[in-house]
Amino acid sequence: MPVPLAPPDTPSALRTIARHDPTHRALAALHRRAGADTLVHGPAGHALAPARLVATATRSGRAGTIVDRVTAGERDVTTPLLARMGLAAVHSAVPEGSDRSWDAAVLWVRLGMTERLFDAVSAYLGERSFGDTRLNKHPVLKDTLAEAVVGLLRVESRLSDAGEPGSGLDDAALRVLHHDLGVTGRSLLDLLGAYGLTEDGPGAGAYVCELLADLYAPAAYSGETP
Repeated sequence: MPVPLAPPDTPSALRTIARHDPTHRALAALHRRAGADTLVHGPAGHALAPARLVATATRSGRAGTIVDRVTAGERDVTTPLLARMGLAAVHSAVPEGSDRSWDAAVLWVRLGMTERLFDAVSAYLGERSFGDTRLNKHPVLKDTLAEAVVGLLRVESRLSDAGEPGSGLDDAALRVLHHDLGVTGRSLLDLLGAYGLTEDGPGAGAYVCELLADLYAPAAYSGETP
């Protein structure tokens, strides 16, 4: 019999894990908020999680409830990069509805991941110079970093104002926050140049952050813009 999803535990903890721990640990913590051995699917039926959880999960969280997982009909959509990161993605039958608690939790994780990217970019630029000026002090790059900080603070403020578990956010507000985090993340990644696209660079984590939005953000209405 389906049971309600447990609300996410302390979103700030999810954010901290996503900022300071490896990506697979952040995703493990995210799914763990729904319960042990539970794989949570997005509105279109996708799930992104550590490969071990995808292989062993016995329950499935979808449309705000937890049910016994049925792997028949699931399709593996794991990319080579996800596999190298110890992650896996699957797609199953489309669930109906969405879960407000899970939507907010995904945003807190994406906020932490984007802050992690900001830390990596700041450190990278701080170790390099143009002439006598450290790159993180170069006016143009410094302005971009400042804009990123403002963007992150704006998302944090909106999530905090919504309370826990984010019941004050409707679908449109959630999509805007996902969009804003994506814009901030891409602007930061651009500062890294080719290094941001290397396999061992911060671009891999940024890719997962974007993928979370693709798989778990509420679907947009036709013609809607952020």
